[in-house]
Formats: sequence, C-alpha cells, structure tokens
Amino acid sequence: MRPKSHLTSAFSFLVIILMIWYAFQRQTPSSQVKENLPTTEWSTARALQHVKAMSLKPHYVGSKAHDNVRDYIKGELQKMGLEVSTQKGYDISSNGNMSEPENIIARIKGTDASNKALVLLSHYDSDPHSSKGASDAASGVATILEGVRAFLAQNKLPKNDVIICFTDGEELGLNGASLFVREHPWAKNVGCALNFEARGSGGPSYMLVETNGGNRKMIEEFMAAGTDYPVAHSLAYSIYQMIPNSTDLTAFRQEGNINGLNFAFIGDHFDYHTELDNYERLDRNTLAHQGSYLMPLLIHFSDLDMTDGLMVEKGDDLVYFPMPLFKMLSFPFSWLAAMIIISGLLLLFLIILGIRKRRISIKDLLAGFIPFLGSLIIGYLWSNYGWAAVKYNDFYIDQHHGFPYNGYWLMATAAFAAVSTCFFLYHKFYHRDRIASLSVAPLLVLWGISLAIAFPVGNAGLIPGIYLGGAGYFVVPLFAGLIMLWLNIYQKRPSYILLLLLAVPAIFVFAPFVTAFTVALGMSILFVSAVLSTLLFGLLIPIIGHYRKKGLLAFGSLMVALVCLCFAFAKAEYSPTQPQPTSLIYLQDQDAKTAQWATYDSALSDWTKEKTGKKPQLARELNENSIDSKYGTGFSYAATADYKELAEVKIEVMSDTAVNSLRTVKFKVSSESIVHRYEVFADAKYVFEKAVVNGLEIQATGRTKKPFGNRWGNRMLSYYVTDNAPLEMEMTFDVGVAPELIIYAASFDLLDQKEMQVSKRPLDHMSMPFVLNDAVLRKRTLSLLQQQTEAISENVE
Repeated sequence: MRPKSHLTSAFSFLVIILMIWYAFQRQTPSSQVKENLPTTEWSTARALQHVKAMSLKPHYVGSKAHDNVRDYIKGELQKMGLEVSTQKGYDISSNGNMSEPENIIARIKGTDASNKALVLLSHYDSDPHSSKGASDAASGVATILEGVRAFLAQNKLPKNDVIICFTDGEELGLNGASLFVREHPWAKNVGCALNFEARGSGGPSYMLVETNGGNRKMIEEFMAAGTDYPVAHSLAYSIYQMIPNSTDLTAFRQEGNINGLNFAFIGDHFDYHTELDNYERLDRNTLAHQGSYLMPLLIHFSDLDMTDGLMVEKGDDLVYFPMPLFKMLSFPFSWLAAMIIISGLLLLFLIILGIRKRRISIKDLLAGFIPFLGSLIIGYLWSNYGWAAVKYNDFYIDQHHGFPYNGYWLMATAAFAAVSTCFFLYHKFYHRDRIASLSVAPLLVLWGISLAIAFPVGNAGLIPGIYLGGAGYFVVPLFAGLIMLWLNIYQKRPSYILLLLLAVPAIFVFAPFVTAFTVALGMSILFVSAVLSTLLFGLLIPIIGHYRKKGLLAFGSLMVALVCLCFAFAKAEYSPTQPQPTSLIYLQDQDAKTAQWATYDSALSDWTKEKTGKKPQLARELNENSIDSKYGTGFSYAATADYKELAEVKIEVMSDTAVNSLRTVKFKVSSESIVHRYEVFADAKYVFEKAVVNGLEIQATGRTKKPFGNRWGNRMLSYYVTDNAPLEMEMTFDVGVAPELIIYAASFDLLDQKEMQVSKRPLDHMSMPFVLNDAVLRKRTLSLLQQQTEAISENVE
C-alpha cells in the first residue's frame, strides 16, 4: 500500500501547528479593549483607568504615593455607596519583616446572615522602592474595583456577605493579610477568598488552590461557576504544595484555615518588581483574563452555601486540567492507581497485538528508543549546557529574576532545535511499516513518568519526595496515544482526521508547559522546553511518522531555531526598553566615622564606577551581615567613600533591669532625617527569651522556638517605617551574656541628596530589583556590656 500523500501530510502538519498556536492563544480573552460596555459588565477599559491612577509612582509602605493610592481606593469604594474602613496595626512575618500596614476594608451585606462571607482580596502596596506596581498588584485592585462596580450595577443582593479587602504590606511579608486574619472580627466568618496577584506583566493568569484540606469542593465550585478561560492545572497545585510560596492567601490558609483561589500571571517576568512594572507594559489581554475569572466567580460564590468553608478532608482531591470544548475536565485522585495500571496493561496488550499482526517487531520497537531518547538527551545537553555557557555573561548575570529579556527567544530556540533533532533522527529510522513500532517508546516513557510521579502509595508515591498526584492527567494523552497506536496497528494508512482529533489531549496538555515552566522557575530549567517539545513530538509520531519529508522538516526547524537564536543574541543588549539593573549604596558607620560605596552589581556599569572606581574591592566584610533581599543577594563590591555629616541615628536605652537570671533592655532608635527601613542584626549565638518591638510581642519561631528564631544569617529584624516612626525594642535574655546589636537605618533617597553627588542614571539603566538600592545606609552598634547587667542585678536584689 502506498504511503500517505505529501498533500495530506502537509495539511495535517499545518493543522498541528494551528492547534499548538491555539493551545497558547485560547488561554486568554481577546486583547481588544472595548469602550462603552454596559455598566453591568466588567470592562477592561474601566479597569485600566484604575491601574493608571494607582501606578503613577512607586507606592511602597511609608511613601507619600502610598497614602495617595490608599485615598484613591477608599474614594472609589465610597463612590459605589460602600462604607469603607481601615485597619492599622503592627505585624511581623516569621522571618522578621515588620511593618505597620493599613488595610482597606468594605462589605456588601448579604441576605443570609447565617452563611459565611466571600472575600475579594488583593494588595495595594508596591515593592520598595522603584516599582510602580501596575501589575503587582494595581491590576488586582483594579480587577476587584471594576468587578464590584459591575456587580452592584446589576442590583442583585447576594446571599453571602462580600468582603472587599485590599491589604497592605504584602510585599514586605504578608503583613496586612496576617493582621486581617489575626485581628479583624470579619475574618472569623469567612468561607472562601479569591486573591488576584501578579509575578510579571503579561501572559495567562493561572488558578492555584490554597487549602489545608483537599481541593475537591473548591474545584467543583470553580468549574460550576463557568469561567470562560480557565487556566488551571492540578500539576501546578501539587508543585505549589511542595515549594515555598507566599501570597496573601497563604496567610489566610495558615493563620485562619480559610480556603481560597489564587489568580496570578507570570509572563514577562523580567518586569516583576522593577521600574518596568508600569501602566504601559501591563498586557491588556491579561487584565481581561483576570476580569473573566472574577465576575462568574463573584456571582457564584456570593450565593453559594459556604457554611462548611468548602473544606474536605486532606487527600480528597481532584485531578483537573483545561481542555477545548469542555473548558475543564476532572477526576478523583483515587482513580489514579487504576488508570495507570490499566493504561500500562493496554500498552502491553497493544504491543503483543502488534507483534502478532506483524505491525510491530521487537527489533524496530527497541530501535524506536534510539531517536526518541537520543532527541531527549541531545535536547537536554545543548539547552542546559548552552545556557550554562552564557549565563555569566554581563548581560545575564545581574538579571536576578532568572528570566532575561530575551528569554522567550531562548526558549523558542530550545524548542525548535529539539524538534529539528527529532525530525532528523526519526528521518533516519523512517519506514512506512515501522510507524507503530516507533510509536511505542514515547508511550512507554510517558507511562513510566506517570507511574513514577503520580502513582499513589499511601499518602505518597512510588518515589518519596517527588509524588505529584496532580500530574495524573498525563494519562489522558496516554490513553489517546494508545488509541492512535491501535489505529496504526490495524491500518497502514489511518485517517489523519481521526489521528488529529486524538492528538488534541497531548497538544493542549503539554504545549503550554513548553514555556510556562521556564518562565515560572527560571532559565536554569531551560532544558524543560527542549524535553517537553521532544515528548510532544514523540506522542505525535502516529501522525508525524507518516511524513516522508522529515529531512526537509528537520532542516526547516533548524532554520527557525537559528533565526530564534539570532533574535536572542540581537536582544542580548541593554536599551531604554531593556534597561540594565544597577545598584548603589552609601554606607556610613557613625561609630567608626567611616564610609563606603557598595553595590550588588556583578558587571559594573560606567554609572556605578563613578563612585566605586574601576577596581573596587570585594565586599566580603560587608556581607557578614546581609541586608534583607528577596533572594539573599549580597554586596559584590565596595570602595572607600568620603565621610559625610549626616543626621545621627540616635540610640536611647530607656531601661535596663535584671530579675533573677534574666535581663531586660528597652531601647529606642530614631533619626531626625527620613528613615524608610531599619535592619537589626545580632550574632546567632545570642538567644532571646522574649522580645517586644513597637508594642508587638514577637512570637517564638524557628529551630530555637524563641523570638527571632528564624533568622537569615544574623539578621533579626527588617522594620519598614511609616511616618518616620522610631524603632522601640524590648529584649529579654540571659543575664550572663552581653549581646551586641548592629543597627542600620536606610533611606531610599541617595539620588536625591545633593551632597552625595550621584549622577542621574542613563536611560538604559534602572534600579536593580529585590535588593536595598539607591539608599543611604547609616550604621550604629549597641553593645550591652555584661558589667552593666551585674550592677543592675545587684540593685534589683
């Protein structure tokens, strides 16, 4: 029998390309911003007006712009006829980040007082100190403001109370969310929370479940709400439970046992927490996606009986994933063992059937592992070590996001190079009678993956530590692949149409992950883009295997990969739209009367060298006490600076007493000049029995089960200041020790202080994110000498 024609093969290849394109395109609504929509509908245009108003300037806790944003939000809620209140108080995170957040709270009263409330949640502070916070999280606040307005315009009274909670201090340590859950009376009767977040400025918004129990009820109700563009994967749910995570909803779950759904987008991750997080760069498509989630969920959950908090026992979980036509599909975790076993037995049966019908040979089946595993290995090696070869280049080394400006082009290069390798190797093994045999290896590998990570054994999996039950939906493309294998066993020329329909699960499950994993977790896993591209190619062998021009397609894919690589190299330079992250700190030791310039930059720019010089010293000594940063980044270089006469950081010991074997010292730190942040360090050998900071008693944490037990190195506390309020600490410790406290007072005004003579950054530079930057840092040391304690102890006795 003749092989399939070039025309039908070309048509099927075009359909595959269109399906892969649609797998990405369908994740979000149309980007068209429609004006003058009915007032009862959620409008991207109206939401954008809120984003623009809130992202004019960086609005971190303690800034004037922060006050302006708070007033704007309160005014918008009041325009809707809602009674607005604020909740203010000190809070400290488990790792020592403290602030005085001021939450904005309003409520739509429901008709059924016996039911639990729905919380609409986002935060209004931006990251210190340069981010304008358009995406993170003015987009979340705007989504809720516009959603509440449209909901009220429908003149429908909800059964449940709807609480609007815009938290403060999220960027510092979930301070506002923790304060709300711990102290606000409304938090005691919450049934569910919907949280809107961002870790980039574009791309689809992913739904993530936050629960202390199982996810079944949350997923059932999410599906019942009927959102139009659900991007929700139980694999992400399983990974989310394994890795450290922190959104406001984490505080709701941990401290209030409140279930909820996160909606967060991560595309264009290089904008996250930078000056580029602005109104212009927020993807309109993405904002519309957030609105497409909110409205149906608000309508559904505001009328839903949530007296049980939508809580089910831990382990009562659903596997779920998006799929065209169905929107979402789900099945219980309890089915996984049977589905994996049955799929394995079916695969074995089809292999035996194929051998008996002489459509599969053992020789060709084993040979089929060569092109598949060869493609996997080559794709892994070149993408992993290719990235390793360039990641220390000056262009990449200071982009601390882990996802550079040209990251999408690098992913495309990895994917197309993997596809080219696949076409080339499978071309070498092509024969029209081998297609069934060649289809077995990818199916066996996928079955092995499902068995290894998703097969349940008790409360874990076959391999301890990597159980990802949420990946159980990998069996769906596996079952579809088994049907395609069966068709290729029974027919030498099976229908392309039927095969393409059966290819839908593989394409819509795996194609989006080719980019999603690398964007989310960084370029260190660039190889995942190549590996997943190879896996998807392998699962399509029942179709692609019939192509006779694989050599030509290998060449075409290679050309596309080279074009993508050229674009990646072309974009590997800084510009006003891709600015270089730079940093500069003036550090003054007011006790030693010395000063230094310090930077986090690994690749020094000419702007930084104006102060550090061309050959600064390594900053090893400064890093003995690492200033708080998101990724634990330390100073790279330092250089001696002129000592400036700056306002003194005053330390006043207010009391010093000893009772029995414990000594208590109370002191105050203040400054007449502006302070945005205090950092307090003490050697980890010093253990404190009790600590009170600005009237807030510090809870026991960490391995020592004592206050400040969860330190990052020697850092005890990072206090983010509002209204230049002083830092007051009361420390209780063993009378036989003499702690030494190192205190830094930081202000984010280095570039504004004329006496520092720091030039304006060039247009192709920006303030480096995730670190203390553009700051004047004044250091003081407080030594609590032991002999003072003895004298006081004698007086007390």
